[in-house]
Amino acid sequence: MSGALLETRGVSKHFPARRGVFGERQTLRAVDGVDLCLEEGETLGLAGESGCGKSTIGKLLMNLIPPTAGSVDFRGRRLDTLGGKELFSFRRQVQMIFQDPYASLNPRMRIGDIIGEPLKIHRLAAPGEYRDRVLELMRRVGLDEGYFHRYPHEFSGGQRQRIGIARALAVQPKVIIADEPVSALDISIQAQIINLLQDLRHEYGLSMVFIAHDLSVVRHLSSSIAIMYLGRIVERGGRDAVFDRFLHPYTEALISAVPRLSPGTKARRIILSGDLPSPLAPPSGCPFHPRCIHAGELCSREVPPLEEKEPGHWAACHFSGKIYR
Repeated sequence: MSGALLETRGVSKHFPARRGVFGERQTLRAVDGVDLCLEEGETLGLAGESGCGKSTIGKLLMNLIPPTAGSVDFRGRRLDTLGGKELFSFRRQVQMIFQDPYASLNPRMRIGDIIGEPLKIHRLAAPGEYRDRVLELMRRVGLDEGYFHRYPHEFSGGQRQRIGIARALAVQPKVIIADEPVSALDISIQAQIINLLQDLRHEYGLSMVFIAHDLSVVRHLSSSIAIMYLGRIVERGGRDAVFDRFLHPYTEALISAVPRLSPGTKARRIILSGDLPSPLAPPSGCPFHPRCIHAGELCSREVPPLEEKEPGHWAACHFSGKIYR
C-alpha cells in the first residue's frame, strides 16, 4: 500500500447512541477497523447491504467527519494533520458526488452558479472566463447551455445528478468519491449516469471510490472491489477475482443475487437467514456467523482477520480455504 493515493489505516467511526430518551448509552460501530487503499487511476468499488458503513467510509475519506480511531491518509499525509493551505488543496483534489440529487443542490441558486461556485472559491477562472468554463462543463455532462439560469426544481433526478457531477469536475480533482450516485434514479437513467462516469474517468484520468449496493453496477465500473459487512471489510481484491473466485460466504451470497442475462446460465440463489445485526450490538466473533451456513464454533468466538488468501486477494473467513478449494 506504499504507493497509495488515498488510504485508510485501521479506521473506525463510532457514534454515541441511546435507547429511548432515558435509556442507557450505547456505541454504534458504523466503521470498525477498516484498511482500504486507492491507487492512482484506480476505481475502487465499495459494496454491501444498506447500513454496513459504506457512506460513513465516504465521509471519512472526504474528511467530513473525524475518525474515532485509525487514520485516513492522502498522498502519505494524515488528513487530521492538514490545515490552512494544505486542507484547502485537499478539498480541491478530492471531490464528492452525493447520493441524493434532490438534497445536494441549493434550491435558491441557479445551475450556472452551482457549477461555477467551486471555480470562484478556488480562484480557477478569471471573470471573463467564468461563464465559458461553466458552459463547457455543462456540455461535457450532457446539459444544454440554455439551462444556465434555471433552478434545481426545474430538472429531473438524472439531470440534477449531472449538475452534481459537473460541480465536482469544476476544480479538476484527482479523486472522486461517488456515494451511491445512481441509487435514487430510474433504471434507464442509471445506465446513462454510469456510462458518463466511465467516460469521465478515462478522459480526466480520475481515481474513484464508487460506493453502491448493486454489485452489477460495481462490477461494470470498478477495477478492484471491497465488500463490507457490519462496519468491516470481509473481502477485497481485483474485480474478476472477487466475482469469479470469491473467498467469503457473504460475497458468495451477494453475487448469487445478481441477475444473469444468459438464458442458459443457472446459479444457486443463496438466501441469507435473519436480518443484518444492529451495529449497536454486533455479534461476538465473526460478524457474519449468525447468518452463515458454514459457521463453526470458532466463528462465534474469534473475529477472523482480513488475510491475503491469494496474491492480491484478501478475505476475513476462518474456513475460506476449506470452503472454496
